[in-house]
Amino acid sequence: MTGPKMMPDAGKAVSLEVVEIELALGAQDIVADGFEGALQKAADLVNGEVIFNIRGPEDGDQQRIAAISVSDGMTNQVVFVLLGNDGTTLTVTSEQDEATLLEKLGADFVAVMKGLLV
Repeated sequence: MTGPKMMPDAGKAVSLEVVEIELALGAQDIVADGFEGALQKAADLVNGEVIFNIRGPEDGDQQRIAAISVSDGMTNQVVFVLLGNDGTTLTVTSEQDEATLLEKLGADFVAVMKGLLV
């Protein structure tokens, strides 16, 4: 099993939420549980919520793109989990420059879902 990429770019700060989700995903067996199962188990471990799990662009480097919402009680952060085309390589990021559209989509979706649950 190949785990999440654990090596951030030099000089870039990594949020605690990203590290928590990376560690939680590293404890999962993607082959046995599938991507969806691994996401759900990791989200449960960090008291997060899987917001979406969508198919990546046909010509992209990822076959699946998912978002997990994590809250510290005061603020929400959306963390993206990208499943590579090989089906086992994960990338965990909250960086806007990698997925600006998905960042906005994730935040908007969280707001809508939380509004519906109130």
